[in-house]
Amino acid sequence: MRIRLAKEVKVYIHIDVPPNSTVQIAPLIFISLIENAFKHGISPIEPSFISISIAQIEQKEVRCEILNSNHPKSNTDKSGSGIGLEQVRKRLELLYPGKYEWRKEVSENGEVYSSILTIQV
Repeated sequence: MRIRLAKEVKVYIHIDVPPNSTVQIAPLIFISLIENAFKHGISPIEPSFISISIAQIEQKEVRCEILNSNHPKSNTDKSGSGIGLEQVRKRLELLYPGKYEWRKEVSENGEVYSSILTIQV
């Protein structure tokens, strides 16, 4: 994705998982969250950023924190089906019932969207 983006778009990635970690998370569970950041976090005319952080917290939790500039698609934009986040919620309920917390919100000034998913393993 970095190759496709204008240089003005800042992308930050931080992975903090110990090399000897044995924690396992369902495959591709974070992919829709990351795709969502690229879909709604980039403007062709305004400064934009995406920050992705995935960290293991001790031996019991994995946290995926994604912050991005908030540039929601207009109602006339029909790109995508709009079901990505709902699919993630359903997968979480099936795979980690009662063992996850997922906070999604827009900052008070409307400029930053955050999606923070913590899974207890």
